[in-house]
Amino acid sequence: MITVAIVEDHQILVDAIELMLRMNGEFKFVGSAPNLATGYEMVRHATPDILLLDINLPDGNGYELVPKVVETSPATHVVVLTSYTDEDTILRAIDIGVSGFLPKSASLSDFLDTLHKVVEDEIVMPQNLLIGLLRRVPRSRAVMRREETLWERLTPREYEILMCLAAGKSGSTIAEELNIAPLTVRTHVRNLMSKLGVHSRLEAVAFGVKYGLIDAYT
Repeated sequence: MITVAIVEDHQILVDAIELMLRMNGEFKFVGSAPNLATGYEMVRHATPDILLLDINLPDGNGYELVPKVVETSPATHVVVLTSYTDEDTILRAIDIGVSGFLPKSASLSDFLDTLHKVVEDEIVMPQNLLIGLLRRVPRSRAVMRREETLWERLTPREYEILMCLAAGKSGSTIAEELNIAPLTVRTHVRNLMSKLGVHSRLEAVAFGVKYGLIDAYT
């Protein structure tokens, strides 16, 4: 069963999400918190599979919690609940380890689909937005000098899968196209993420563009 927690100060939204998850049967609601301070303690004790995180909290910006979650509970996937998609903010979120973004206006089916994709390490972001973000990732001369080393880190198969991730393909689609098992895809993804020192598929793709492994304009 997939465990889910939420940091959100609007109790009506929290209650609605909790009810939806309890009725679904595939998920277990393990806690909620209205602010950063109690949110960190909740995550530390509950270590949920998914943390739904609001950004505008009474005691600060929700992104302040993300590095602490990554350090304390690295298996937790952080999904940002947002009512807007500011590219600068999203780039920052990817860089610190956010796994995906979920509009507060999402339908019930989209909401549940997002949760399933997150636990399968899928990229949870509209493809048109992903492409736009990647085109904005800066590449300095110092960054470009690291390309040769990074190329050597990945096997040909891992690089192939990284390109598939950049194209927004799901794990099942990658498995079908490369004629390998979905479990094998997940293993390759975990390996390439470890080699690149990133925490999510989104961060792996952004990292790949920044260091020249992926051409964002193709």
